[in-house]
Amino acid sequence: MTDQYRIIVGHDLESSGDEAVEQAYALAARIAHSEIHVVHAVSARGKRDLAVSSKKLDEAMVELRARVTPIARRWTPPIPTQMHVRFGTVLETIQQIAVDYDASLVLVGTHGYRGIEGLSHRSIAARLVRIARLPVLVAHAKDFSGLTATPKPDAARPGEDLHHDRAMSEVLIAPERVSHVSGLV
Repeated sequence: MTDQYRIIVGHDLESSGDEAVEQAYALAARIAHSEIHVVHAVSARGKRDLAVSSKKLDEAMVELRARVTPIARRWTPPIPTQMHVRFGTVLETIQQIAVDYDASLVLVGTHGYRGIEGLSHRSIAARLVRIARLPVLVAHAKDFSGLTATPKPDAARPGEDLHHDRAMSEVLIAPERVSHVSGLV
């Protein structure tokens, strides 16, 4: 068993894919022995013309490389990254790369469609969350515009008023285990 942490990133050659790659690098930078595999699926393989099919793959790889490289260069030390362009559906391609490389996590972006627009778009991210056989993380650009922060989000302190619709939260800090006792009693 390897201690390599492999993140598979689905990229649609749009801004949502760029956000997923950004989040993958931010995560990989925090986890030792991480590597990133960026995946793009090209649909509708032309069975009749191999040259056209090959050209589609080459064009997709050029565009994928142009999107991923500037993001990758911002991280020091460099994080090992591989790019994959394959024929197939998005879901099948992402899952197959995950299996082929023994992935730890799949990370995909989302366009953030809601309501009727979301139903008609049939989100790849939502379907992947339902069918994947490993953890899936959905990346969204951080945007709190239009939302307001809770005035005092921390839990009440001893002697403070516990009323007025306050949110309650606690922080638990578990001490490190220094010994272990086992056996039959």
